[in-house]
Amino acid sequence: MTGKGAEVPDPARLDATAILLLLSESPSGGTAIVLRRPVCPDFVVMGDDTQEGFARLRRGAITYGVQELYQALPRDMIRGGHTLHVRGDHRRARVDVPGSLFGPAPEKLWVPLDDDGHPFERMRVPLPSLARPAYVEFAFTRWAEDPDGAPGNDAFDGVLEYALKGEARMGDGYICPYCGKLCEQKEPHTAAHGVAGSHHSGVPTPPGSFVVRGA
Repeated sequence: MTGKGAEVPDPARLDATAILLLLSESPSGGTAIVLRRPVCPDFVVMGDDTQEGFARLRRGAITYGVQELYQALPRDMIRGGHTLHVRGDHRRARVDVPGSLFGPAPEKLWVPLDDDGHPFERMRVPLPSLARPAYVEFAFTRWAEDPDGAPGNDAFDGVLEYALKGEARMGDGYICPYCGKLCEQKEPHTAAHGVAGSHHSGVPTPPGSFVVRGA
């Protein structure tokens, strides 16, 4: 958000726009990817050596706080459209309190690096919200050892570790009650929001998830 009175974006903080959840019976199934872009990709590919790709299951703007589901399909069926290549600028990650934010397998989490290839110092993740955007924030703690045995530091593909920082809070802006798009000001749904997806913003916080305190 960059409107009047809005919080100034922090280059050291990753402001996640959505969590992409990959659906498959393969080992990639359950993988959660933190998205930092304002628009969801049409397709997701984990790596150049994989025979499997993933296609978004719905159209429309990102619905704030709602996971975006991607269904597996053969790699050769991916033609045209915007494709996110995960292993190019993402790394495996762990968070100490995943709640229900990252799907049923939070150990399969991938988080983007900044434009210089370094971990973001902090990461904000949206929560299912009504009217006002809620979020939780995690702080980067260290590069951890890779599960396959590689040392964890800047020179290796270690695992990024993040720790929950405080309670859930409210952010700037308003959520469109029709399409769920995060807007700078409270406004009715307009064509500028894009095509409304199959989800709406009236989604309750899942049981056992984070609780928003304060307003």
